[in-house]
Amino acid sequence: MKNRKIITGLGMMAVMMAVATGCSKNVATTTQSTEATTTVPESTMSEEEKKLSDYKTYGMQKDPIPGIVELVKNYQYSKVNADARRMYNVFGRSDEDGLADLQTKLNDEAKVYESFDDTVTYVTKGYEPNSYVVFISSNVKFRDIDTKAPMLTWAYVMENPKDAFYMVENDKMTEDEKKYVDEVSKSEDIIALDAQMRKDLAAAVTSDIQLGTLYSIWVKNASTNETAAAAETSAAAETSSAESSEEESTVESITETTKNEANISIAETKSGN
Repeated sequence: MKNRKIITGLGMMAVMMAVATGCSKNVATTTQSTEATTTVPESTMSEEEKKLSDYKTYGMQKDPIPGIVELVKNYQYSKVNADARRMYNVFGRSDEDGLADLQTKLNDEAKVYESFDDTVTYVTKGYEPNSYVVFISSNVKFRDIDTKAPMLTWAYVMENPKDAFYMVENDKMTEDEKKYVDEVSKSEDIIALDAQMRKDLAAAVTSDIQLGTLYSIWVKNASTNETAAAAETSAAAETSSAESSEEESTVESITETTKNEANISIAETKSGN
């Protein structure tokens, strides 16, 4: 059985490429404004719920939900410690399909990632009830490289049942959910955060030759993979095996360049020069 691609990581390759490509490549771009989706009457909301439900008025909320903070910690722990079962749990999975392959890929990633530090979550309500858009800022320490690299990523999180959170895989998100994430990514808070992290990453890669070299290699490889993926998609569309070709593609887009490393679904946003 073909393994289901699950995106496994706040992959630095995708993050670095996002420096060049921008957040708009992570999700479908739309000019349509998405309406607030909460079904709770405003008069019955607590002050905290009001702030979470209206990012345009109140901004993104910093670390407002302990369960989401813990979820992100589990995700990062899984990458650093090559814990495939915990990574599956992060995405609400309890099956075994593809678990062995994910373990192998996480073993390789753990040789690169040393730690995720100074992590902060910025949260607002998602498109539908019991969902959240979460932007995550971290400083990533790579093994044998002294300078940490700023990283900004996002996740779409569901709560089901109450106080039980899991991340949604990219390929399971609806178009409305993707459009809503795109809209949130254009908020003043996220634009300002992204701009600062771009400056910080630019300073980091220019001050540390090892990090700069790593960045250059990843950008080059991701660009090559994107071109190859586009060619493969075009060829698949002309054959009767288009669906199979799409499933086997190692890289489907810049926002999912870590799919070939494991099955994860946090998508990367721009955060560099």
